[in-house]
Amino acid sequence: MNKSKKTHVDLGNDKIVKIFLNYAIPSILAMLAESTAGLVDSIFIGRYVGAEGLSAITLIMPILMLLAGIGTMVGIGGTTLAGIHKGKKELEKSNNYFNVTIVLLSIAAVTGTVLLIGLSGKLSSLLGAKGKVAEFMIDYTKTISLFFLPFLLTFAFTFFLKLDGKPVEVVVIILSGTMINILLDYLFVGVLGWSMKGAALATGVSQLIPWVLMLYMIKYKSSWKFSLPIFRRKEIWAMLFNGSSELLSMAAASIAGFIYNVIIIKKIGIQGVAAYSVALQITTISTAVFYGFAEAIQSAVSFNIGAQKLHRVKKLRNMSIYANLASGFILCLVSLIFGEGMASIFIKEQGTINMAANILYFYSFAFILSGVNITLATYYTAVNSPVLSGMLALSRSLIALIIGLIILPLIFGDQGIWMAVIFAEVATIIVGIVCMRRYPFGSLKENEKKEIA
Repeated sequence: MNKSKKTHVDLGNDKIVKIFLNYAIPSILAMLAESTAGLVDSIFIGRYVGAEGLSAITLIMPILMLLAGIGTMVGIGGTTLAGIHKGKKELEKSNNYFNVTIVLLSIAAVTGTVLLIGLSGKLSSLLGAKGKVAEFMIDYTKTISLFFLPFLLTFAFTFFLKLDGKPVEVVVIILSGTMINILLDYLFVGVLGWSMKGAALATGVSQLIPWVLMLYMIKYKSSWKFSLPIFRRKEIWAMLFNGSSELLSMAAASIAGFIYNVIIIKKIGIQGVAAYSVALQITTISTAVFYGFAEAIQSAVSFNIGAQKLHRVKKLRNMSIYANLASGFILCLVSLIFGEGMASIFIKEQGTINMAANILYFYSFAFILSGVNITLATYYTAVNSPVLSGMLALSRSLIALIIGLIILPLIFGDQGIWMAVIFAEVATIIVGIVCMRRYPFGSLKENEKKEIA
């Protein structure tokens, strides 16, 4: 009992720096662990299957992201509103949001599994895959889709346990899953030679352990209680509306990814898709850091908004912005210096390595603003302002990106394809600054500068 009290984080009263560090470090470690699992998958696929395997993952990823976005909409929407009502001391209502979230996520997961297994062949044709790439894509899709349920529920449990003041426990559990994933990748792909099925199976099976451990934590070590949920149409719409910005973000990224793949195949060929895949895998490390700092404040912001402690909300927001801005500069320099060396870890073909390093060169400069934009979008979701969050997400992941893809290649040729990412980040930070000046606390009535002076 005493030990529990010592490790518990009081979101409403503890010092802001303590809360931020207690959540930021585990969040970053958890995000890095998840990213590492994806990186290891890609390394084994690149080394043992080849560029065609990496291309297959890159082509199917927009579809997987879109389906995951639906689950994210439910999960983020539910945890945000649960946190706000917990801050208001409306514990029964908060717990009902927990149970509604779990049931809706389970339905979404099963539906996604059925759709992907049934449509995997048609999807490969639709996405332009041929020959071995199409075969690899179907194998990977059918296998990974079997594990949607533990994927989505583990995602939700992560946020609910953080909301309960247990960020350290969450990262320990996620790290265990990552270690299992790495070991299974080596066994299934490296030793047994199960190719794409082995990589997907390693990723899926490794999610079962965190799922079971978090289920145990939720049931026996948290304040959340499993019970028959009360489904109220108004509350469900509120959940979906709040989480809609996350769906928009992932849907936008999915559409942008599809557009990128089409353009790359047309202008550069399948080698370009493989190089793009390598560059994206490397950028996941930076993205993990950015999302770690952004998610570090999510639970605390939702709680303190509910408790109407706006001065604490402002401090949390600013701390995340400064941390991500500093990280962006550091990661930009690291990527510029070590880009080619990092690309060579994933694949053997020198031409693909050079192309990936070139792509990463442009992405590196985007890192400087990327983290701040991620923080702002996450922040507006946490304060229950999905319209503002969605606006930032759409700008960054789709609208500004497409504008850049239309204009910049006309001026700079093929290099303009990669420069579009920088254009999108700059455009989004301008939108973000306008939003922060006009709506520092989202659309809440308390949104007046005099209250935060």
